Parts: sequence; C-alpha cells; structure tokens
Amino acid sequence: MKVKDVMSTKLITFKPEDTLHEALQVFTSKGISGAPVVKDGKLAGLITELDVIKVIDIYTPKVHFTSMPHFFLVLAGLKSRKKATELKKKIMAASKLQIQDFMTQDPVTIEEDVDIMEAARIIDTYKVNRIPVVEKGKVRGIVTRNDIIKAVARLDTMLTERRKK
Repeated sequence: MKVKDVMSTKLITFKPEDTLHEALQVFTSKGISGAPVVKDGKLAGLITELDVIKVIDIYTPKVHFTSMPHFFLVLAGLKSRKKATELKKKIMAASKLQIQDFMTQDPVTIEEDVDIMEAARIIDTYKVNRIPVVEKGKVRGIVTRNDIIKAVARLDTMLTERRKK
C-alpha cells in the first residue's frame, strides 16, 4: 500500500503571511492540529500545534510554580491589574505574528508512491505527526500517523480474513 492510497487530499493550507490568530481560529473550527504553509503553490513550511505552543510560551511570562507557593501566585495576580494588562498586550501582539515567523521551515516531506511502512518509519524517525506529500515542491496531500494506523488496521483485517478462508 502506498502513501497515495491513505493520504488526505482535501487540505487546509495557510499562507506565510497569515497570522497566529487566523491559525488558532482554523485549528479550533476545523479540529486540526497542523497544516502545510503554501506560497506560490509550493510548500513553504508546516504549522503545528507545537509551533503555536512554542510561540505562546515565548510571549507569556514564565512562572516557576516550584519556587512560589500557590497562595503567593494568586496574591501576585490579584495585586496588580497592570500585570494583567501587560499580559493581554503581549498575547494580542503574539496573535498578530505571521505564520512565517514561527512555522517549521523545511519540514520532512514524502512522495505519494512511497510505501506506507516507509512512511511509518519516517514518522517515527523524525518524531512528527504528519508529513506533507509533495511532488516537485507542490503539495499533493498530507499523511498522518492516524492515516498509517488506519491503513495498517485495514491490512491486518484483510490478512486475518484471508487466513480464515
């Protein structure tokens, strides 16, 4: 079985100049966790939930829970409205960031004629959840861990049924 047999071809894609806010809206409304970023019809990168988490982590203050009792955290939060305002400004600034500023550049890619077992090995080797399927730089689809698992389950069912006959 080949990647082309299991990949998703109805893609949601982003442009490099789309914003973090737009990505968050699409991720939540479409129930996805990542998507290719396309420029001039070619793969420019990949945006994932992890990329979003990293950018949020950069733009929000670090609080070390182990060094400060919970009671003091609550007091610190209640004490200064200015800090809440500053945090809101940082979050608003982050939401205007363009995807190209924090996307995964040069993601691992795969071609559609690759065997799904090889796709599984690549996913495992690079510790990724999805791989854009490309041909000459153009995105043709995306294959996810879930696609591979479903395909292997179908193969297993087919083999089990054949053994029963």
